Amino acid sequence: MEYLFGLIFTLLKVSLQASVYATLLLSLARVTAAFAPTSWLAKSSANSKRFWWRSGFAASIVLFLIANTRWGDHGLGDYSRIPLGHGLAMEQINGTMVYFEPVTTRDHEEIISYKVADDALYAKANDNLYFTYDLQTKRYQTFDDSTAYNSNARNLDWPTSSQFQSFHRHYAQYWGGWRFWLLA
Repeated sequence: MEYLFGLIFTLLKVSLQASVYATLLLSLARVTAAFAPTSWLAKSSANSKRFWWRSGFAASIVLFLIANTRWGDHGLGDYSRIPLGHGLAMEQINGTMVYFEPVTTRDHEEIISYKVADDALYAKANDNLYFTYDLQTKRYQTFDDSTAYNSNARNLDWPTSSQFQSFHRHYAQYWGGWRFWLLA
């Protein structure tokens, strides 16, 4: 049910955004037509209703396709995701359990807080285990507690555990702002 609600919301958002993009494109075409009345854009926008519908349809298709790529997929319904790079993502299910697929299957179940810096993931798991994961080389290293992790962090110029943030905080920062307003 949550998935269906998320899909309907995404389709409505795509429709509204495409309408705005079509209106902006039509306005731009009219301004361009005033300066170059014989241009292709001026000719194609002569019938403004047809131009608006066609550009709105094209924008809808593009927005929906972007929403289904790994760069635009933020999840639907009770599933959320944040791309981290190199085809990897931090994911959340049911609004509660946060997991990182390459690590979740190894030593622990849930990610409590994390930070991504210098192409690496630094995180704390639910069993008070800290780990690093290099996103490019896929190298994984664990630490028994915050003391062990933080001492390595200070020596290696990593973020300390006090700089980690929750999934909800990262989600709001990543998908808020321009991504919320410009992408589906």
